[in-house]
Amino acid sequence: MQLDNDAELMQRVAEGDESHFQDLFDRHYDRAVAIAYRSLGDLDAAEDIAMEGFARIYEARRSYAPTARFTTFLFRVIVNLCMNAAKRRRIVTFETLDESQSAARDSDPAATAQRKELCDEVRAAVLSLPPNQRMALALTRYEHMSYAESAEVMNISLKALESLLHRAKENLRKKLRHVVE
Repeated sequence: MQLDNDAELMQRVAEGDESHFQDLFDRHYDRAVAIAYRSLGDLDAAEDIAMEGFARIYEARRSYAPTARFTTFLFRVIVNLCMNAAKRRRIVTFETLDESQSAARDSDPAATAQRKELCDEVRAAVLSLPPNQRMALALTRYEHMSYAESAEVMNISLKALESLLHRAKENLRKKLRHVVE
């Protein structure tokens, strides 16, 4: 198997050259947080999960064997931690993303307020999805992973991913029907 650069770095970490772990952390921490945030809707929890994911990988570094790209391995750990957190929490809260970006686009306060309300409704609808549907949607829609990559990260078949996405979209249509009409 041809190793990607990240897998090579992790292999060096596994062999005892732990200085490369910081490089992996620096490269992928933000994306790990983004995946967890899109799943959980809570930035503090997302940062905790990203840190825990890296900590678990570091603790298990000596047994690392590259069977997939490092990012697939990392994101699978993050996905599992998110799914476990969602099961424990049952109630999902969400924080709004930085509103200054959307406010800068439109100087009309009414339009800005209307856009924020719509964004909040969509975000709430996404966060109300079951955790596995929410994760499938987050990976494909927001993280721009292919269906194959997303299925691999979630450790499910491609057909199972497609089914999750179909159910997620149907659930969102029902929840947001009043917005579309």
